[in-house]
Amino acid sequence: MDEQAGNLPDRECASGNGSLMNLFRFFLFACLTAAILYAANMAMRTYQARDSERLTEEKTVQSFGLITPVIKPLASQFTDSQGRLLADPPQAASQLMNPDTIVFAHIIGTDENPGIDWKRFETRLAAATGKKVADQSFSDSADQLAKISKNQITVLALHAADTPFLVNNFGFEPVAVLGADGGASGNHLDIIVRSDSPIASPSDLRTHAMVCTVPASITGYRAAVALLLQNQGLRPNVDYMITWSLGQKRSIMGVIKKQYEAAAVSDDKLQSLIDDGDVDKSQIRVIYQSPVIPRTTIGTFYNLNPQLADKIRSVILEFQPKQTSSGATEVADGSNADGETSALHFIPIDYKKDFDLVRQIDASFDPRLDAKAKEKALDSSTTQP
Repeated sequence: MDEQAGNLPDRECASGNGSLMNLFRFFLFACLTAAILYAANMAMRTYQARDSERLTEEKTVQSFGLITPVIKPLASQFTDSQGRLLADPPQAASQLMNPDTIVFAHIIGTDENPGIDWKRFETRLAAATGKKVADQSFSDSADQLAKISKNQITVLALHAADTPFLVNNFGFEPVAVLGADGGASGNHLDIIVRSDSPIASPSDLRTHAMVCTVPASITGYRAAVALLLQNQGLRPNVDYMITWSLGQKRSIMGVIKKQYEAAAVSDDKLQSLIDDGDVDKSQIRVIYQSPVIPRTTIGTFYNLNPQLADKIRSVILEFQPKQTSSGATEVADGSNADGETSALHFIPIDYKKDFDLVRQIDASFDPRLDAKAKEKALDSSTTQP
């Protein structure tokens, strides 16, 4: 009895120690659980923050018209049995277009079609086809695209940048581009900096700013933004900043005056300023130049009557620069007329081969931008560096 009574405090002590140990274990488990939950919560918040940042960056890139690069095929209503990347003509004769009046739509502005006398071209077209020819300016607006879909435009001359969209969605068939005896004429995208700039290559544009002209310009914006993304992985307003000048000359002179760090411009505009003495070649360094981008493209549509299409094609390819009063050929590209360099005229093209670079740009950038609407928007709000 006494022995049992003597052991009682020891048992109570052991029981108390066990309770403390259990309490400590519970506390330790609770702390560990809280730590895990806290870490998980912080990880989730970090993930959400990164995901939100990623989405913000994606939206920023998308706001510049860029998309995930993807080769765009012909619309589902078209077939391409010959692998030309162009729509096959309709098999049923009833689906062929043979209008009484040929509607000729063309872009306007000397930068897009230097030296082209469209009125003279239309006169030749009327004489060769025996049809009336109606003139219409073209700016790739929604109502004009609707006219194309309703077969209300017969012949179209436009900038190369818009060609893939019209080929894929409306069955446009390019016949020729402006060129000379040496091949297709067009522009190169030049990315320029001052000669004393530390920016030595396109990849060095990271954390810097590049000035562009307007969103509709292929050399002043589209090609630069698309190729920087494809080749260097640089995203506009994420990895580098975009500003706007609304003009090629403004961009070039702004670089010289140190208003801009870099500029996307057309090589022919830069060269003309150098030739005119407005720019000293030593002031500018070209850190990137693209392959040639065809200038004006002209063609018909997949469902045009074959005989009429052949006549139009002949007129396009035979059309020459206008004659001066002395009978000498007026050279459209600024070169001399003694045979050293031939004048610009329309030369036949292979869309699959000659428009490879244009399709590459189109694969990562939506070209359907209306220049006038964008310029109005830029007048009131420009992107800040």
